[in-house]
Amino acid sequence: MKIDRERDKINSFGTLGKRGVQGVKKSTASSFEQELAQQRDAESQYRMQEILKEIDRLNDKLNRSLNVNDLMLYKKLVKQFLREATTRAYAVKQERGRNRRGRSLLISIATIDSEIEKLIEDFVRERKEPVDVLITLDKIRGMLVDLMI
Repeated sequence: MKIDRERDKINSFGTLGKRGVQGVKKSTASSFEQELAQQRDAESQYRMQEILKEIDRLNDKLNRSLNVNDLMLYKKLVKQFLREATTRAYAVKQERGRNRRGRSLLISIATIDSEIEKLIEDFVRERKEPVDVLITLDKIRGMLVDLMI
């Protein structure tokens, strides 16, 4: 059996715009990407806050008694924080083209890294005064908080 169509009705099935029906437009092209980036940023921020809380707990422990093991654990936590910060900064840089405040993240991380190395070396070799160690720990914490902003 052959199906016959009339020639004038074929055009009525053509495009949507001809009949007054609008098609789906891509109005929010990157809203999903933006939402995903915001969720990743929020998750990264949460992890950084958790690491910072752990650093604060360890800092309180170091206030009571200084030892090399706790300083090494402090160093490990700071490295973990910096790794998270660089991952986050890379995502921000990739998304926006530069970091939020226009500062170089590598300089901040190198400064924090050198401060930790110097702190541990001074503590082990010179038996630095606890007050000096705690001042340096507060300085490092300030730099970490500065990276979170």
